[in-house]
Amino acid sequence: MKNHLLLIIFFSFFLITCNKTENNPTIKENTSLVIKAGFMCGWGSGEDSLIITNTTIKYVYSVPAKSQIPEINKTRQTTTTEWNNILNSINFNNFLNLNYNSCNICVDGCDEWISIRNDSISHQIRFGLGFKIDSIKPLQDILSQLRSEFRN
Repeated sequence: MKNHLLLIIFFSFFLITCNKTENNPTIKENTSLVIKAGFMCGWGSGEDSLIITNTTIKYVYSVPAKSQIPEINKTRQTTTTEWNNILNSINFNNFLNLNYNSCNICVDGCDEWISIRNDSISHQIRFGLGFKIDSIKPLQDILSQLRSEFRN
């Protein structure tokens, strides 16, 4: 009877420790990281989105008031150097703690948003278009450079 009880305790402990999640999520698996960013403005004046992975960057810009067909729809490969710069610009733990949720578009203004997903952990923030957040400014700068590249 004691052996059965010990076995039950051992397997219970084993199951609990196997399902334990990490308290401080970090970007470990570069291949699972997806960064999405964009902006949207009221009065149908436009919106864009960037989807960045370790292999591709996709950019879409559209003006909903004019057409359902995007004005710009481009995709290109992500270079290794570029991907490393993006990874170095992100402190995922800090990003998870950001709590921005503006709704400027609710009053026909503009909102910018950034979403980062790494495996099952994801977080999104929304803030005024062009607003700089100190802890993610390097990432914001990279996103701005990519927008400029794709819009030209």
